[in-house]
Amino acid sequence: MLALGSCKKSYLDTTPSDQIDASKIFDNLNNVKVALNGIYRAIYMQYSDQEQDGHPAIMIVMDFMGEDIVHTATGTIYFRGAYRWTDHRSELNDLPYFAYRLYYRIIANANILLEGIDSVPNAPEAQKNVIKGECLALRGWAHFMLVQLFAKRYSVTEQGVPNNFDAEGKPNLGVPVVTKYSLDPQPRNSVEEVYAQVNKDLDQAMQLLDGAPPRGLYRTHIDKSVAQGLKARVALTQSKWTDAAYYAQEALKGYQLMSNTSYLDGFTDMKNSEWMWGAHQLPEQLPAYGSFYAYMSSNFNSSHTRPNPKKISISLYNSLSNTDVRRKLFCDNVNDYVNFPGVIDASTGQPAGSQTRALYMQKKFVVSDPAVSAGDIPYMRVAEMYLIAAEAKAKAGLINEAADIIDVLAKNRDPNYTRPDNISDIDNDKNGLIMMQRRIELWGEGFRFLDLKRLKLPLDRSGTGSTAALANVAVNTPIDPDNVRWQFVIPRREMQANPYMVQNP
Repeated sequence: MLALGSCKKSYLDTTPSDQIDASKIFDNLNNVKVALNGIYRAIYMQYSDQEQDGHPAIMIVMDFMGEDIVHTATGTIYFRGAYRWTDHRSELNDLPYFAYRLYYRIIANANILLEGIDSVPNAPEAQKNVIKGECLALRGWAHFMLVQLFAKRYSVTEQGVPNNFDAEGKPNLGVPVVTKYSLDPQPRNSVEEVYAQVNKDLDQAMQLLDGAPPRGLYRTHIDKSVAQGLKARVALTQSKWTDAAYYAQEALKGYQLMSNTSYLDGFTDMKNSEWMWGAHQLPEQLPAYGSFYAYMSSNFNSSHTRPNPKKISISLYNSLSNTDVRRKLFCDNVNDYVNFPGVIDASTGQPAGSQTRALYMQKKFVVSDPAVSAGDIPYMRVAEMYLIAAEAKAKAGLINEAADIIDVLAKNRDPNYTRPDNISDIDNDKNGLIMMQRRIELWGEGFRFLDLKRLKLPLDRSGTGSTAALANVAVNTPIDPDNVRWQFVIPRREMQANPYMVQNP
């Protein structure tokens, strides 16, 4: 894998992380494929700290910064500042630096492969196109993540016209768009320009990935369906309802929603019928400390999970019917060690005696071996595509079509589900049927902060079971959607290395 950063030499990571000499990558197509595998590995590898396990760490941050995951105790220092909404607002903090470094590293590596692959001798055009398509999709996705974190939300008028300008009529600043590998610093592009490039990359990726060979059971690489899923995410964020519904419905073709039995299997195996894209993390790839499941699993015995099991919001839990399989993921009796064993002592195979137990603690994420915090990590599932399509249809005023789509997902999860008699409020941003389904379905998978931001909703932790002492914010007074704290700050290292950067808001 190439391990490069972006923007300036002082900001780069240039040490190779595998056995391929960078100068030999384009000697043959197999070397290029190894380098491409390295980019996917960079998505979930650990960077400078045990709470920096690539994109899965950002997934944790996104949900900890929402209201649907509730902490039961102070726990370790890791991710505490994200939960308390402090880490992302300091230029000197590791979180902005890590997020910025992570996604620009992916962009830089994708650019290197895109620029060099046509020089590979005797490489079939069809195979080169697949690699190009994957790199373009990765580059588009990484820019999309960056602009969502480091810029204001994408804005449209009531008529659906883009309106990404500040009070003085100047374009809102996004992040630098980087489409060529370069050590030169780059200025921030506007939010509109970043989204234009994201869409261009995804459009080209879908075209190049059309007809690519199937991936098999381990869906670690992006194929056309995943590129379509990413396109649907972007369109939803841009309020392009027709595009969002179309690409989501195209993306889910060929997949099946999982059974209720599979739903209780632990969410750590990508061979599940509805997983579209994820990481296949092997035990030997685990860092000494950290990993997604060291923080998010219910049974791995870590200093983070043992004293601080993660709970679901009380109000969200209470919205579930007794026959909804998703209700079974959350503890309704702290003395029920059979159905909710919690953290396991690997030496005995029994529930750890020293663990904290709490009502509503989760067992959604369960590692197969409680001694090892390894498991597949979900980046995209078919359920999300149903939710995107339903939300987009509802926002476009097609309420009955939206209800038809959400029926498929809801009936799969709850055999006794019936459509409400009054569906006129199905698209209600906060407590409507679709959003409640989205919140419970994607709980813990890294969406809530971004959903609140794109929907221009406040962060309100009242009624969730959060306490002011632990959560620090939004328990008594919601965080207004126009508050500047919805933006991550550009890290100080980039501000100092890049003379084109303007002052953080």
